Amino acid sequence: MVATRFDSSDASHRFLIRPNRSLSWRGVLRFYLGIVLVSFTIAGGFALFGAWPVLPFAGLEMLVLGAALYVVARRASCWQRIHVQGDAVEVVERRPEGEQRRSFQRAWARVELTKSVISGYPVRLFIRSHGKSMEIGGCLNDHEKRQLAARLRAAVDADPWPVARG
Repeated sequence: MVATRFDSSDASHRFLIRPNRSLSWRGVLRFYLGIVLVSFTIAGGFALFGAWPVLPFAGLEMLVLGAALYVVARRASCWQRIHVQGDAVEVVERRPEGEQRRSFQRAWARVELTKSVISGYPVRLFIRSHGKSMEIGGCLNDHEKRQLAARLRAAVDADPWPVARG
C-alpha cells in the first residue's frame, strides 16, 4: 500500500509504503486466542474419551501457529517513508531490527526499476545517487512498483524551488 501526500506550502512530496495488513496486532491476538480455545476444546473432548495423547499435539500446533502469526505480524509492521523536499530526498525505513535513514541529493537522485535476471521474479525499485542506493517498496507488487516509480520520478524531477506567482 502506498499513501501519497503533496504539501503545497513547501512543495514537498511524502510517500508512505506499508505492506497490506488484514488484521491489526489486536486482531491477530483475538484470532489466535479464538483458535486456541476451539482447538483445546476439541482436544479436551477427545481427552475425556481416553485419547489424551491429542493434548500435547494440540499444544504443539498452537505453539507453532502462535510463532508463525508473530513473525507475520512483526514483518507487517515495517514501513518506508520517502520525503522529497527542497534539494533532498530522504528515505526512512522501519524494520523490526531498527530504523535506517538515507538522504540523497535531489539533483543527482535517480529512480530506477530493474528487472530481475531470474525469470518470474519481481522487478526491484531503487533510489540511487553518488554510489549509494536503497531499495524501495519491497512489499509491493510489480504494478504498484511501476506506479510508485512514476510518481517518485515526477516528484524528484519537479522544480524544488517553485516561483511564487502574484
